[in-house]
Amino acid sequence: MRRAVKEGRVMGKAPFGYANKVTENGKKYIAIKEPEATKMKWAFTELSKGIYASNSIRTKINESLRKSVSRTSFHIAIRNPIYCGKVFVPKHKDEEACFVKGQHEALISEELFDKVQEILDGKKRPQRPNTKITVQENFPLRGFLTCPNCGKTITASASRGRNNRYYYYHCNSICGFRERAEIVNKVFEDGLMTLEMNAPVKKYLKKLLTENYQNFISDPLKEKKKISDEIDTLNNKLSFARNKFLSEIIDDDEYLEIKRECKDRILKLEEELNKSSVPQISNIDKLLEQALETLQNIGKHYQEGEIEIKRAIIGSIFPEKLEFDGKHYRTARMNSIVHHIFQINNELDGVKKRETIKMIISP
Repeated sequence: MRRAVKEGRVMGKAPFGYANKVTENGKKYIAIKEPEATKMKWAFTELSKGIYASNSIRTKINESLRKSVSRTSFHIAIRNPIYCGKVFVPKHKDEEACFVKGQHEALISEELFDKVQEILDGKKRPQRPNTKITVQENFPLRGFLTCPNCGKTITASASRGRNNRYYYYHCNSICGFRERAEIVNKVFEDGLMTLEMNAPVKKYLKKLLTENYQNFISDPLKEKKKISDEIDTLNNKLSFARNKFLSEIIDDDEYLEIKRECKDRILKLEEELNKSSVPQISNIDKLLEQALETLQNIGKHYQEGEIEIKRAIIGSIFPEKLEFDGKHYRTARMNSIVHHIFQINNELDGVKKRETIKMIISP
């Protein structure tokens, strides 16, 4: 079995997009299966762009297939080097684990596969496609506001005075709601400042996220180590039985029975070992620090950011539209993670800011 894997043959169940086949002389191999193979090519191409999340791509694939692929199976698939023509050979005795060139037809190039892995691991931020920003700098909240009178989405425009241009958020002419843009923007910025995460929360949250990440990668690694150790034990047992057979301590039937049991078990264990790879992010501390620093100074990032940054912050914190009545903002809900972070912030800070925050998130 190990020799077959080292020769580049895929043993066990074929991954999504391939099918198990057997040659006339009984040799097993995998072959491309359509339309799943084409869908997986498309999935890797889309993942390499870094625009859509992997689950969104999976959903698109399922819309056009009779048999859907599960979230877990898809995550395992996009981590599987078989798609770029490689086969993983696990560690055995003095032989280190390695990849060999597979005998099967690759669906994608190694370059594309490596690019997708970097994006999934957070090591590479792809260049987003150029999109024209139609919102003026004076109207960062355009499209995020609803009218307090009629509930429709508020638009924005500028009017020319004798000496200056004046900017307004407004509803249609029948409703009549109209507010100066500088007032609407200033109230939002002031409210955003109250949501900044303080230093104790940042420290606590970083510790919590780091521990969760370590648990996430350590459990699978322990499991893979356990499987590798069991494979080594079975190979030792098989070697010991072979020596006993050669020494005529056991007969043919006993040896063949031991060999069959060990081989069957080793095959199953190697399939489990090949199922998934553990995603590890080498710069996790740096990424966490950057993310939490943004939350700690979110008001500053908003004020100093370009229009794209401002709108990204608004959309990430408030999944539903805001209502501005001239003095206060209200929304049905805010991002649950951000909401809980700032609740902890208030409790640790010991300062009652609930009235100010309520101005932002109360329904």
